[in-house]
Amino acid sequence: MTDAVRSLYEETAGPLGRALLAWSGSSEVAEEALSEAFAQLLRRGEGLRDPKAWVWRTAFRIAAGDLHRRRRAPGELLDVDLAAWGGTGNEEALDLLRALAVLTDQQRRCVALVYIADRPATEAAAILQTSAATVRVQLMRARSRLRRELTRGEP
Repeated sequence: MTDAVRSLYEETAGPLGRALLAWSGSSEVAEEALSEAFAQLLRRGEGLRDPKAWVWRTAFRIAAGDLHRRRRAPGELLDVDLAAWGGTGNEEALDLLRALAVLTDQQRRCVALVYIADRPATEAAAILQTSAATVRVQLMRARSRLRRELTRGEP
């Protein structure tokens, strides 16, 4: 493993894994997509202009393909091991994952990248190959929908 890839992995693996888990609803899908994205990065070598954005995009594409093969929708909770991604495994985290499932795919990606992986909107936009304004609009819509979903049934 090259030093550059090792450094990128150390910086990215935790946030990217958590983002993939939040988006996919599956610890297994998140782990496999993360591993495969970095394996592909190693095979591609040094020729990429922006390896960080590439590995994020590739991991999400791999996860989407895996979910498609399993005939599952992104966000549909399959197998969640929050402890594997630094989570506590508590009910609030599972409630949030369930609430994320009601968002559109694009909204869930934006939430996963900006709020869970702590990427700035401009970086999320580069990863998603869209504009920062689009990311912000998707986040606004997602927050509104999550607020309704998470407060449903409260007095």
